[in-house]
Amino acid sequence: MRVNLRFLQQFIDVDMPVTEIKELLASLGIEVAEIHSGSHSTTFDVEITPNRPDWLSHLGIAREIHARMPHLQLDLPEYPHPQQTVGEGGDSVEVQIESATDCRRYTGCVVHDIASSPSPAKIATLLESLGMRPINQVVDASNLVIAAMGHPLHMFDLDCLEGKQIRVRRARPGERLRLLDEREVQLDPEDIVIADALRPVALAGIMGGIESGITARTQSVFMESAWFDPVRIRRTARRLGLQTDASYRFERGTDITATPHALGMALGYMQTWSEKPVVTSGYRDEYPGRFQETVVRMPVDFPSCYAGIEIPRTEAAAILERLGFRVDLSSNDSWAVTVPAFRVDITRKQDLVEEIIRIYGYNRIPAAVPRTVNQDFTLNRQRNLRLKAAHHLIANGYFQALNYSFQSLEDNLMMAQTQSTAADSIALRNPLGMDYAVLRNSLIPGLLRATVLNANQGAPGVKLFETGKRFFRYSDSDYREEEALAATAWGEHEPLSWRNPKAEEVDFFVFRGEMQALLSGLGTEFSLKQSNLPWLHPGCSFEIRIRNKPAGWMGCLKQKIMRCAGLEKILPAMEIRLDSLMPAHAVQRFVQWNRFPMVKRDLSVYIPSEVAFADLEKAIAMHRPNELESYQLFDCYRDQADSGRERVSMALSFYYRHAFQTLTGERVNHIHTELVDKLVKTLKLELRT
Repeated sequence: MRVNLRFLQQFIDVDMPVTEIKELLASLGIEVAEIHSGSHSTTFDVEITPNRPDWLSHLGIAREIHARMPHLQLDLPEYPHPQQTVGEGGDSVEVQIESATDCRRYTGCVVHDIASSPSPAKIATLLESLGMRPINQVVDASNLVIAAMGHPLHMFDLDCLEGKQIRVRRARPGERLRLLDEREVQLDPEDIVIADALRPVALAGIMGGIESGITARTQSVFMESAWFDPVRIRRTARRLGLQTDASYRFERGTDITATPHALGMALGYMQTWSEKPVVTSGYRDEYPGRFQETVVRMPVDFPSCYAGIEIPRTEAAAILERLGFRVDLSSNDSWAVTVPAFRVDITRKQDLVEEIIRIYGYNRIPAAVPRTVNQDFTLNRQRNLRLKAAHHLIANGYFQALNYSFQSLEDNLMMAQTQSTAADSIALRNPLGMDYAVLRNSLIPGLLRATVLNANQGAPGVKLFETGKRFFRYSDSDYREEEALAATAWGEHEPLSWRNPKAEEVDFFVFRGEMQALLSGLGTEFSLKQSNLPWLHPGCSFEIRIRNKPAGWMGCLKQKIMRCAGLEKILPAMEIRLDSLMPAHAVQRFVQWNRFPMVKRDLSVYIPSEVAFADLEKAIAMHRPNELESYQLFDCYRDQADSGRERVSMALSFYYRHAFQTLTGERVNHIHTELVDKLVKTLKLELRT
């Protein structure tokens, strides 16, 4: 919202340097995003939190400044009540409200012989500084009321209202409405509309219809000032993709008691600008949903107890009164605080104390570390695991991504392990859009979108990871939420340089090595089992198993998915449950190093093609001698000319070391030969000579 300093000074005489005003507003919780210095006045772009609709007006800002600086007098504009100046006689419009929940109050009157001439130059300049386009005196008056009081108004061409009737009702099936921006919308039975005797003429609280809009030929108007249900307005605005000055305020909650005052202010502006008297008639004020004042009981010493500092009782009461609250001080034990209608965010005594502290000054609360001892303190092992994994991946060139927990239904169906339908996903009741309609069942689609975005910006290589929640629905009453770690790599692994005349691309083996280093660094031993996951390439789809239980998956995304995303190169990916890593992630403790020398022996064998390297690892684990410290595959070769024999040549290095003595060559040869004989017998290997 924009705040014009000169217009603000009509409500409170704040004469301070611009920088000091910015700091003052920030101390009140109103952040100034930008300052525009013009030839006529200075304008502030302020950011308003959703719970404070009363700040969406110059009067609301002035009230806050007055509460902090009581020596600056708050000048509330006074205009005659329209019931006294207009009266209920003469030409009028019949007003009917279908639901007191949808529209709790509807105020309006008829204005005759309106002036379609432009507003005074200073008013046009003011509106332009506030981001509004000057049109004519009638429309400009309603826009200025929004800026001044934060209460939207709307004008109908009286001659375009069939039967001189206003009916606030829900839209009927099949009804359509052409709005002032010339967009035609299909109405929903959940939408609140303003209708005449025949058809809808406005979308309540959002935008009027073009058929009843003000034109150069308009002679008389019906001026509306109303209160509409914030939830209904918000849903309709989101569904239609509309956000107007009116909907922005109505969906946050407006002051229901201000409808006649806003109407009176608009009539006052029109009378001031017009060269002839403004003729009005037919005042109507339908008020089926009467405002019930909220009264909050608060112990007199509660502000000091809650804040942890001594706040004088007289000062606390004075702050609340300057903010518009009524404080009953008749009791020595507690106060009865009446909440004004424009403060829709105050419901309990803690809210009142927060208001007192905000005006009293957060800087008066001393900074101190709480002197507490938590006897039940325990380390958050999952958090430590998450941080350790993040540090490892970042050190290896990966960037951490942060995506919404929502994604499209298509993304969920793509990552479903079985034939899935929309009913298997957890849908949001009020999604931001179709791309955020369901809770995600995988972190991979978000990483894929981030990869595509970076690739389109010219990044030669993109390595990303994310830790976050994913969600599953197994039945109407069985939902599951779990934390996962996901990583993807695409593009160049080693960029072109003087050391690398040709850039090296990421492939699955490079990616697998990086993920193996990650899991080993987390203290986890895992194995890969061939699988057939629907989103992975059939020849590169593996299930990650930890302690012989499924924990996640690893592989390359299908070419169809990559083509749809607009990527040509392969994209290896991994996703694993964090809780599966927890048992292996113990507290690290010091272990004495082995001071005895290590002995190396090599083994070169032919392995049948149907035997996987994982099978060889299992066999080594089964027959592993105590002296075997580690082993490593250093060569793998398939001779194309020897393909008829269907075997693969592998070479491994075995490293032996005893914990308490030096191994002799004869002892090592005996241990190694015994292990090799068992492997040959178990897997039907053929030794290379």
